[in-house]
This record gives sequence, structure tokens and C-alpha cells, in this order.
Amino acid sequence: MTRARTGDAGLSLVEVLVSLAIFAVIGVAGLAILNTVARTGERTEGRLERLAEIDRAFLIIRRDLAQIAPSEITLDGDVLVFRRANADGRVALAFRIEDTTLTRRVGDTGSGPVDQHLLSQTTAAQWRLLDGSQDWHTLWPPADGSTTGRPLAAELTLKLRRADADMPEVVTRLFPLPAGQGR
Repeated sequence: MTRARTGDAGLSLVEVLVSLAIFAVIGVAGLAILNTVARTGERTEGRLERLAEIDRAFLIIRRDLAQIAPSEITLDGDVLVFRRANADGRVALAFRIEDTTLTRRVGDTGSGPVDQHLLSQTTAAQWRLLDGSQDWHTLWPPADGSTTGRPLAAELTLKLRRADADMPEVVTRLFPLPAGQGR
């Protein structure tokens, strides 16, 4: 004997279609969220790599300036040249922009100067030196001879090109110089 079916015993075609539509909407929303998270992660990773590149460049500059021989500094706006103390004596260093790259030139290596690329996509660099009178100079030694003594600090302002923006970002870093400490 078979039982008689009541009206509530199964699902109608409309109920099945509605449930499939709901699951489809939930699936599409989940994929959209996953796609957004993945794209955000890629952008963040690229920016973190760029930030690490900037930090490495500033670390190298800071270490070089911490060993500066103060009497041998030449500054001409965007190029800083100085000698750094080294175990073998003094090494000539220069920081400049070459083909949108901040470059560190190490001289006196025995085989000629060696260029080290520090920071890519750098459109401009501006150096300034602070003297004992708290005046900033873009030329050192100053052309007018207005200062005697050694610089207390160096300031570097970089204009960095960003791939996702028309305007460059500006980064400024101040480096205390050992010649100016303990005065």
C-alpha cells in the first residue's frame, strides 16, 4: 500500500529555483570579496617593497654621513660629495641623480669609481647643510664665506615618481652630522 502524499511533503520547482538564486548571489558576492582582497594585497605588497627600498637607501646614506670627514664636504644643490672614514683611510663618496635613479658613487676603490644604484624612480634630489648659525645652505662651502666651521646636519629632499599617481611624492630626511655633535 502506498500512502497518500500531502501537499507539504516535497519542494516545488519555484522553491528550488529561489534557493539556487540565493546561493548564486552568495557565491558571486564571495568571489567579489575575494577578488578585492587579492587586489588590495598586491597593491600593499608593491607599496611595502617601495617603502623598503626607500628605507634601505636612507640607511646607507645615514651610515655614510655618520662617518663623514667634516673638512672635506662639497655641496652643489643636488650633488653631495664628501670623504668618509674607512679602515683603509678615507673613501670619496658622492650622491647624485642619474637617469631617475639616486646613485652613490664610491671612489678610491683601486679600480676606479663604483656606482651603486640606491633608489629608482627618483626625479629630483635637493641637499641642504645646516651651519652653526642655524642657516641652511645649498652650496658648501658657502660662496660668500659666511660661515666658518662644520655643518651640523644634512637634509635630503627626494621627489619620487609613483606609478599610480601623476604627482610625485616628496620625502625629506634630516641627518645629524658627527662634526656638529658635542659642540
